[in-house]
Amino acid sequence: MRSTLLVVGEGADDRAFVTHMKQLYCPRDSGISVKVEAGDGGSPGNVITHAIRKYQGKDYDRRLFLLDADLPPDEADYKRAAKEGYEIILWRPQCLEGALLDTLGEQVGEHESSQQLKARLHPRLDGRHTDAAAYATLFTRQILDAGRNTAVTQVRTALQPPAGN
Repeated sequence: MRSTLLVVGEGADDRAFVTHMKQLYCPRDSGISVKVEAGDGGSPGNVITHAIRKYQGKDYDRRLFLLDADLPPDEADYKRAAKEGYEIILWRPQCLEGALLDTLGEQVGEHESSQQLKARLHPRLDGRHTDAAAYATLFTRQILDAGRNTAVTQVRTALQPPAGN
């Protein structure tokens, strides 16, 4: 029996990176079916509200929101997400790009903004940051398996096939 997972990120960058991870960790016969979606951006509350409406009544075994830590959801958003069966993973430090630089073993300063982190990472990708293939060279399975970033590890674990498959 296949397990189903819905992953909703804030935007197209999240969708691209998680799609890259899905390609590494979820081969077709893995026993897990993963749908990766991008939210409409905006505040975490907007992303949560839109996804809850869009996927209400859809049957998923597990549901995740991937949100930036620089503007985290408030307590009401956490409660609403939990009530609807979603877990929230925050990209730390700051944002997806901070988490990815951290995965590469690079220092990410508390003073660095999300825009600065994007400026550090995006030129090193093999293409547009909204394209899953752009992440393949820098973020191999070996790098992702060895990485110590908590958020990336949580996503990797969520993408692992269920025990017994």
